Amino acid sequence: MFKGIRHPVKSCLLGGLLAISSMAQAHPLWVLPSEFSLSTEEGQGQWVSFDVSASHTVFAYDKGVPLDSFKLYAPDGDRQPLGSYFKGHRRSVFELYLDQNGTYKIEGQRPAFYFTSYKSGKRDTPKRMMANKQEAKQRLPKNARDVSTLLIDLSTRTYVTNNTPSDSVLTPAAKGLDLNLLTHPSDIVVGEPVELALLLDGKPVSDVEVEITPGGTRYRSERGALQLNTDQQGAIRFTPEQAGPWLLGASLKSPVDSPLADYKMSIRYMSFEVLPE
Repeated sequence: MFKGIRHPVKSCLLGGLLAISSMAQAHPLWVLPSEFSLSTEEGQGQWVSFDVSASHTVFAYDKGVPLDSFKLYAPDGDRQPLGSYFKGHRRSVFELYLDQNGTYKIEGQRPAFYFTSYKSGKRDTPKRMMANKQEAKQRLPKNARDVSTLLIDLSTRTYVTNNTPSDSVLTPAAKGLDLNLLTHPSDIVVGEPVELALLLDGKPVSDVEVEITPGGTRYRSERGALQLNTDQQGAIRFTPEQAGPWLLGASLKSPVDSPLADYKMSIRYMSFEVLPE
């Protein structure tokens, strides 16, 4: 269900991602802070609570996840693991005391996993298994056809700003798929244009499909998602019309030279807040 593109690597719409999610159990992973913007006195901080869950319904709890890979990136450049957290059946929870002025990034990486699809039988029935290429060879039936293995690389992030926004944590990574936030996440307002770009190994990647969804999908008959394509500069532009938390998702499929996989699927999520006018 992934749509082909004109770029040498193929991108995949988050909506289309639902197909692979059901097969590879790669539920969208999001982190939602109790506050996106803080206002504190000089030398003082504030506790912020964060909910994390893997769910297809935006910001509705479904599956709690381990948070050992989650890190806090502070405005002064310091980064550290979260420390203690609670993992429940439907969500995981942690709290952070944020006392520096500026913008923090909270980011987590799901451990990489592999997904092998194939066809077999007289009817070419599509089948799948959670296995890399080497593991799949031991388990595939003799008549398996159209065998293909994906390496799933999935991460999620959010940003919290204390008093004055800063840019130190916004610098995109030089390797892999990453977001370049051309509009600061604390400056997103209803009715005002927002711009960001997708980079692959530090370079703009065009024709990548992105889905941006306002929270509360469980209370609507339609998701109300915006579906956009990056331009030649890797950029997308949109104007939100609803205040509250939103979730952005994008994915990119590209071939890899590996004994364990044929393709790599890089999936990125970001939760952010849209402020009222």
